[in-house]
Amino acid sequence: SAAAIARGIVIASLAGTMIFPSCSVPPMAVESNFKQQAEVLPVAGRKAFKPNGNFKIGNYTVANINRGWAKVGGFSIFNYNNVKAEQKYQFSLQSGQGSEWYVFGASKLQEKSLKANSGVTIEVAPNMEYYGSHFTSPESGQWHLLTVDPRHYLERKKFEGELSNGTTTYKIAPVYKFEGKSLPMSEIIGYEFRSGDSVIGAVQVINNGNVWLKP
Repeated sequence: SAAAIARGIVIASLAGTMIFPSCSVPPMAVESNFKQQAEVLPVAGRKAFKPNGNFKIGNYTVANINRGWAKVGGFSIFNYNNVKAEQKYQFSLQSGQGSEWYVFGASKLQEKSLKANSGVTIEVAPNMEYYGSHFTSPESGQWHLLTVDPRHYLERKKFEGELSNGTTTYKIAPVYKFEGKSLPMSEIIGYEFRSGDSVIGAVQVINNGNVWLKP
């Protein structure tokens, strides 16, 4: 169904943000209207001391994690090809129904600029951190995720993020606050995925991880 496809797309994107090691902190703050109706997917098996180990998000399994790209020689985000990065990874996302998607990602991009096939160039600012990933859905084609992080709460308006297959686009927004805390952290603790003005998914990327999805 369309709802199941959308779930897989969002979970594939959320999983990519959770590959790196975790630490112990409280839950992050989630938009109240979304939280009231959201389904919380339990995260199990994600350990800081097992960075390449499998873990589960609800009925989905994140498996075959490799720090590096064992199956591809280059990387493309939004048509920006052969990107160099400090951290690269790939993994497979396996659904309870037997579907399997392969996700490739990179962070801390080292390029001075990203040149697209279309001729468009994005200059990589030294004080920004770039993260990109891509995966293919049999139903809706190749999806690309890209975030541009200014790396501090005070510069949060400079954050940009989106997930798109060229037809459908979801915006990504950073989250800096923990639940019950009025003061924000200086760096991002999680992300919200938005369709228009509505939150459709959220992920906390530190601690053992938390995932919320709109049913």
